[in-house]
Amino acid sequence: LEPSFRQTREGWRLAFDPRDTVASQNSLNGDHWKDWLASDCPALLIRGKDSRVTTQAHMEPMAARRPNARLEILAGGHVVHMDHPAGFAEAVKKFLQQL
Repeated sequence: LEPSFRQTREGWRLAFDPRDTVASQNSLNGDHWKDWLASDCPALLIRGKDSRVTTQAHMEPMAARRPNARLEILAGGHVVHMDHPAGFAEAVKKFLQQL
């Protein structure tokens, strides 16, 4: 939580407006399949196998239904690029090399 705060002349403040977080979360609600399937450009989906935010049961159909989409399951939680930076970098590098 500490990185979320900034010291200002007025004292300690959040580095973001909580209303923006609520608006962002609300944008996740609904059915977005039409948007996801509207493109067939290469896409790399990366999921941390211990994520409490996404499930493999949700991510697998995303990769299977969209042409040129690939799913990589890596060690780590939802913030897999922080939990397993070497694996994340290798997965992205491999994906980009195949373009």
